[in-house]
Amino acid sequence: SSGAQRIVAQSVTGPAQRPFRALPGKRLTTENDRLIYGQTLRWYSENVVGVSRMSNESCAKFLERFVLPMVAGGDLHVGAPIDEETFEELERGLPHASVPLMAIDGARDVVLARLVVSPPAILFGVDELSLAAAVHNLLYLCHPDADGWMVSDSVRARIVASAQQFAARPRTGNRNRVLARHALLHNFFDISRTDVKVSWWTGSATFHGQPTPHRLLRWEQVRRVSQEETTVGFRDLFVGAEVAAVIGTLLRRSPLSQLLLSSPITPHLHWEDVVFLLRDSELARAISYSAVRGNSPFEIVETPARLAASFDQMLERSPKEQDVRTVAAFLSYLNCLLALDEVHLTEKSPLLATVLGSKDRARGLATFFSVPAALAQLDPALAHPPGLNSDPRLKARWQLHRSQAGEQLGEGVAPGLAARMRRHFGMLESKENKQDGHPE
Repeated sequence: SSGAQRIVAQSVTGPAQRPFRALPGKRLTTENDRLIYGQTLRWYSENVVGVSRMSNESCAKFLERFVLPMVAGGDLHVGAPIDEETFEELERGLPHASVPLMAIDGARDVVLARLVVSPPAILFGVDELSLAAAVHNLLYLCHPDADGWMVSDSVRARIVASAQQFAARPRTGNRNRVLARHALLHNFFDISRTDVKVSWWTGSATFHGQPTPHRLLRWEQVRRVSQEETTVGFRDLFVGAEVAAVIGTLLRRSPLSQLLLSSPITPHLHWEDVVFLLRDSELARAISYSAVRGNSPFEIVETPARLAASFDQMLERSPKEQDVRTVAAFLSYLNCLLALDEVHLTEKSPLLATVLGSKDRARGLATFFSVPAALAQLDPALAHPPGLNSDPRLKARWQLHRSQAGEQLGEGVAPGLAARMRRHFGMLESKENKQDGHPE
């Protein structure tokens, strides 16, 4: 994200609490917050923690103070969880919130302009509102009040259920809808919370995403007051199997986010859900460039290895042959990008030597570097990415990469992968043989 993003965990019985901070970058001050979003306001006039009634926030305020910064970066104000009745109120307010809606869609256009040449016209609607409500309710579970004695297990379960319900939108293969959902959720995994420990001469106190009372900061020199900030990242904020299930549901509704945001903290990828994106050349290019980003050799191959590990699991299921071919060709193309990055070299690849020579080799790495050799045994056309033969230097580098990968991985890895892939490659051929009267 281009701007620093934080979350404000707002007390449902009092004024706004200290911001959570989500993205690295310039930290917004109170003055900046007022400049952008106006004076800090109380969202709710009554204590709703632990009771059945939930938020009665207006649609415009919810869009301005939660959805807009979720997309553009800034302070996400988190209040009481949203139930079905409140969601219906928010939905009815959408036609009357044109100002924040225009700002949100403008921010999403900026996100999509980094991915496609001509971003489609997207309008914030019920689909996006539902996903935003799911994120809001998940973040409420990180609210300081959510761990209090007033929030019983049944209330917590109801909040999780509501988040699951809002996240469970129909899956889509529509390109515009896929782009719209990603533009909404592209900052999701960058969320974090800032906790502050205040110490003075007679004691200390820790505030989890809450404001530090001014009285504790008075007479700083005399009372020897000090503050220590700690950032709580996404992995530590969202804990528990129930929360993980909601996050999984949410991400499976945004297949482009699954590929572009792939990292150790993201849910496991099911290639069958996202493979259709690789058939869109513009999106496939954006996904490819995102997959091989990084500075060190291990950072560069981290995402390709993870994608290849998901491909390993895909081969254990019963995917369509065309899907297996598409994913394999994509992984081969990523190998080509790594060769292209070293096209100026003539010696063996330092990247391959480093990552394949490590004792702690990443899971899926052997599969990733073996896919081209395995494809060469099954379908040579897929084994050679488009344009490979048009550049003699790239072709030479590609061949050196393949030779070096075979040496460092051993002779049995590629044939073993080819055997697993052949089981799926042969399905279509077997059906055709049976129809033609040929034996399998």
